[in-house]
Amino acid sequence: MLKNLIGGLAGRLKKNEESQADEIAAVEKELEASPVKRVVEPETVDQLPPTLGFVTHQPVMDRQHRVVAYEFFVKSGAAAKGSKHQDFDRLMLTTLQNMEVFRLLAYRRALVHISISSLSEPLLLQMPAKSVIFVLEPDPNEPVTAEVMQVLDELRIKGLRFAIEPAAFDAQVLVERLQPELFNRMDFMLLDFSAPSTRVLAPILDQLPRRYPNARWMARNVGTAEDLDVCLRAPGSNRFALFHGPFIATVRSLESGKVDSNQTRVLQIMRMLRANAEPRELEAQFKLDSVLLFKLLRFINSPVNGLARKVQTIEETLLLLGRETLFKWLSMLLFTAKKEDGTALALLEKSLIRARFLERLGGYRGNKLEAEHLFLTGMFSLLDVLLNQPFPDVLDPLELPPTVRDAVVENKGMFSPYLALALACEQGDDQRINALCKVLNFEVEHACRYYIDSVVWAQEVLRESDVHNDVEAV
Repeated sequence: MLKNLIGGLAGRLKKNEESQADEIAAVEKELEASPVKRVVEPETVDQLPPTLGFVTHQPVMDRQHRVVAYEFFVKSGAAAKGSKHQDFDRLMLTTLQNMEVFRLLAYRRALVHISISSLSEPLLLQMPAKSVIFVLEPDPNEPVTAEVMQVLDELRIKGLRFAIEPAAFDAQVLVERLQPELFNRMDFMLLDFSAPSTRVLAPILDQLPRRYPNARWMARNVGTAEDLDVCLRAPGSNRFALFHGPFIATVRSLESGKVDSNQTRVLQIMRMLRANAEPRELEAQFKLDSVLLFKLLRFINSPVNGLARKVQTIEETLLLLGRETLFKWLSMLLFTAKKEDGTALALLEKSLIRARFLERLGGYRGNKLEAEHLFLTGMFSLLDVLLNQPFPDVLDPLELPPTVRDAVVENKGMFSPYLALALACEQGDDQRINALCKVLNFEVEHACRYYIDSVVWAQEVLRESDVHNDVEAV
């Protein structure tokens, strides 16, 4: 019956889907051509937008690959050319406050990029000092002076913490004699892996941590397992505490490609659920590993889900919530079946954010079934990385709805633009966010709000389910 319903829905929406695909293709073509065709008018000083729209916030992990912080920044070009750095920073901080973005910091820390010329901005003192680390960026119009250092010292006395990327401060910006004084005041130093090769970075890693022994280090834009290995094994590697970048999607502990036995059991239960197995048959599978049932009920009964009363058995869960909802929560067990796997927990958090975000987008127009299937789309979008098995091998045995499978495996179909929007939000791609919101007929502000809500929701689910990340060490 469910397959027929999905099939009918897909048939009715086929024309809309084709039209949607045409719109996406047209938008992408326009984006690709824009750098050549667009004529940029001269911009005047202080020509700032009323809001920054989507402020990028990307996960930052510790040495165990657990998400412990978010890095906030606005991509170059979002500020009006010619506007003062202080004015732009003030707008960014105000935007963060208006978005209530610091709700994300209940269980995380934040790295917020500001210009060094904005140290006197009063809004800095309104930020949660314990949770925020300000990443200072150079301002070519205002070199570092003794007066700037005095302001920095006053802020540090008030509990504010700071970070800096040494490579960003060249001789034109920084008075050379003040460089050691500035760098030695930093709580964190940043090293960007996006440009140089690991061979170039290796000797730097040997020198810098010893030169500035009081600071901890953060590696930004770590793209591969090899880059991460340089951080963790090079001389001075013990100083590296934080890591940012897409490496999490390439680093897996299951190098052999074998699925953990607990994950295998969860997949078997999910297959049985799809095959309409009786509750007693499902209960029998959970009796083989009572810890899995305990974890599942803890997820389901989390206060963030708002159940009127707690469920205690699988049969009770099926009666009160239904098979689709049970299937949804079973997917979380795939990420927590292995013990002490920080990578799996980081993938779980990312998957939960995608799933909740897509579910909120689908629920916006009141289609409950579509919202549930969009949740599955987000939840399973990283399953190939988690299990170290390629699509479609890992998904086909689960007999997912065609709309879910098409989006995750084939990157097509009616759910594809929703998943693309989630990825654009993760990457802070303003152009693509705006283009996809236009295709899906969503306001950018709604998408931004839903994404922030989804990040907060994922943190709450993990926290209330007793999945902890050690943020106090940051």
